[in-house]
Amino acid sequence: MRTGNLLDKLIFSRNNHTSEMAKTSNGTTRELHLPILQRIKLSHFSLYTLTNSIEFSLDDNIVCLVGANGLGKSTFLQVVTYGLTGVVPKLSKKFSTVEDYYRDSKSFTREYFDGRILPEDWDLAEIELQMIVGDKQIIITRGFVESESLRSLQVQTNGQEEDFSQLSPEERQQTYEEILTEQIGLESFRELVFLQCFVFTFDERRHLLFWDPKVLETCLLLFLGVDKRQRTNVEKLRRDAERSASRVRNLSYDIKQTRDRLAELESLRTAQKSSKQESKTFAEFKDLGDRLKEASETVVLVESKIRDAKLAIADSAARSSALRNEYSAEFRNRLASKKLSRHHPVVQQALTEERCAICGAIGSDVAAVVRDKLSSKHCPLCDSLVSKSGEDAKLLARLKELDDALAREKKILESKSLNVTQLESELAKRLAERDVIAEEMKEFENAHRDIVNRTGRTDGSLTDIKQIYEQQIKEIARQRDTEREQGRKLDQSYKTAQRKLEQQYLNAREAFVPLFNSLAQLFLGVELDISLETKENVSLVLEIRKTKRRAEHQLSESQRFFIDIALRMAFAQLVSPRKAGAPLYIDTPEGSLDLAYENQAGEMIAKFARDGHKVLMTANVNTSQLLTALAAKSGKKGFGIQRLYTWTEMSTVQESQEAKFEKTLEALERAAKGSSR
Repeated sequence: MRTGNLLDKLIFSRNNHTSEMAKTSNGTTRELHLPILQRIKLSHFSLYTLTNSIEFSLDDNIVCLVGANGLGKSTFLQVVTYGLTGVVPKLSKKFSTVEDYYRDSKSFTREYFDGRILPEDWDLAEIELQMIVGDKQIIITRGFVESESLRSLQVQTNGQEEDFSQLSPEERQQTYEEILTEQIGLESFRELVFLQCFVFTFDERRHLLFWDPKVLETCLLLFLGVDKRQRTNVEKLRRDAERSASRVRNLSYDIKQTRDRLAELESLRTAQKSSKQESKTFAEFKDLGDRLKEASETVVLVESKIRDAKLAIADSAARSSALRNEYSAEFRNRLASKKLSRHHPVVQQALTEERCAICGAIGSDVAAVVRDKLSSKHCPLCDSLVSKSGEDAKLLARLKELDDALAREKKILESKSLNVTQLESELAKRLAERDVIAEEMKEFENAHRDIVNRTGRTDGSLTDIKQIYEQQIKEIARQRDTEREQGRKLDQSYKTAQRKLEQQYLNAREAFVPLFNSLAQLFLGVELDISLETKENVSLVLEIRKTKRRAEHQLSESQRFFIDIALRMAFAQLVSPRKAGAPLYIDTPEGSLDLAYENQAGEMIAKFARDGHKVLMTANVNTSQLLTALAAKSGKKGFGIQRLYTWTEMSTVQESQEAKFEKTLEALERAAKGSSR
C-alpha cells in the first residue's frame, strides 16, 4: 500500500478565496466547458397525466422540482440525463471502464421507460433541451424510441446557425457527440456519459464516489489528466491487469483440477473412468452462462408482459360485454315505453363504429345517415317521428353513464392491443439476442471439448491418458507462467501510471481540497480533510477530525450523501473555467437528513449556486429547513420552483393538502425574492 503521507503534511490557509484557488493549478487541472441547460421541454410523457407538454427555462441558478412523493421527480432527472446523453444510468451496475459502462447502459435504457410512457404515446414522446456549451448554443430534440439518434439539431455560434436538416437522425447524433466532445474538452462522448451519470448527477441510485475506488480513480484521471488519452490508457492497463490476474487464477485452477484427475486415474488401475477436462477458461465460460441466463430471463419477462397485456384485454372485453348487456337491458326498458333515442345500441354502433348492425354496411356514410335522422327527430330504422315527451331522466343518465364506461373500455382495449404488438416485436428481438448467445456458447464448448475423452475413445489406454494429463499440466503451467509474467509487466505499467496520477493530484491539491472543505464543513460543521491513498486504485479518503473514514458505516446516511455531493461540487468547481459554471443534478435525499442538518444542506447547495453554478434538484413539499435555507441564501443568482403537482394527478390525501402546498411554496418564492435584493 502506498499512501499520500507527504500530502497529509501540507498545511493550507483556509482564508484564501476558494474559487480563486481553483484556477491556479499548475497546468494539471483539465478545463471542461460543461453543458449548461437553459430550457427543457418534455412532450407526451405519459407519466405526467395532466399535460401533454411541460416546458420551463432554467434562468435561476437553482431550479427545484417540488412535489409530493410518487409524482415523478426522480424520473424527471433521469429524463434530462437521457436527453443529454441518450443513456439512463443502470441501477447497481458495477463500473469497470468508461467504454464498458456505456455499452451496458445502452441496453438498460430501452427498458427504463417501459410503463412510464403508454404505447400510444411512444412515437409522440420526446424531450427538447436548449443548452450552452463553450461558445455554442445547442438545441436538440430526442425521441424515446430511438435513443441513438436525434430528431432535430440546431447549433448557433456567435449568432450564425448551422443547418443539419439534411442529415439522418443517426448522423445528427454523431454530429452532436462530436461537437460536445470538442467543446467540453473531453476525449470522447462516452466520457460525458460517465461524468453525467457518476459525478454531476446524484440520483436515486445513491451512488457514492468516496467509496467506489475505480470510479474515483477515473474521475481523477478525467479532471487532473493533462493528456486526454491518459484516462483511456490507464483504464486499459487496469482492466488488462485485472484480466491477466484472473486468467492466472483460472489456469492455476485448471492445473489443480487436472492433477486431481491424474490422482483419480492412479487409483483406477483396473478400470477406466471417464473424466471431464475443463480446458476452457472458467471465468469466460461463466460469463457466457451469465449472459445467456440474463437474456433468457429477459425473454421470460417480455413474455410475462405479453400475457399480462392479453389478460388485461380479456378483462376489458369481459367488462365491455357486461356493460353492453346492461346497456341493452336498460334500453329495452326504455323501448317498452316506446321512447327511442340515440342511445339505442344499434344506433350507437352506427355512430361510433360507422357500421350498420342490420345490413353490415361500413363507412362514414352510415354514421352520417343515422345522424341526419336523429337530428330530424326520426327513427333511423323506420323513419317514424320520435317523440321526446316523458323521457325518464334517471334512465337517460344511466344510459349515458354506461355509454361513457363503454368508451373507456374501448380506449383501454386499443391501448393494450397496441402494447401487445409492441411487446411481440420486442420479444422477437430478445429471442434473437438469446439465440446468438446460445450459439456462441455452443461454439465455445465445441472448441474446448475434452481432450482426454477424445483420446480415451481412441485407444482406451490408461497409460496414454496419464501421459496426456501430465503433458497437459505442463502446458497449462507454461501458459500460467507466461500469463503471470505478462501480468507483472502490466501491473508495473499500471503502477507507473498511478504514480503519475498521484503527482498530478499533489499539484492540484492546494486548489481542490479547500474547495471541498468550504462546502463539506458548511454542511458537517466539523474539521475534515481529504488524503490520497493507493491500494488497488488511486483513491481519495475522507478524514473527519483527523480520523480516516474508509467504510460507509463510519458515517451516518445523511453525512455520506451530502459529503459526497460536496465532493461532486468541488470537482465541478475545479474544472469549470471562470464564469462558465458547471451543472449539478440532485435527487435530494431529504429523508436521510436529521433536523440539525436540514439548514446546513440548504446553505451548502446555495453557496455552490452563488459561486456561479447551476443546480436542478428535487424536493418534497414539507416544513423542513432545506427549502427555506435555499430560498433565503440563494441571493441574486435566483431560486425557482417548478410545481410537479400541476403536471400529474395526486392521490386523494395529497389533493387535500394542495392548498397548504401552494401556501408553503408561495412563502418560499417571496423569501427567494427578498434574498435577491
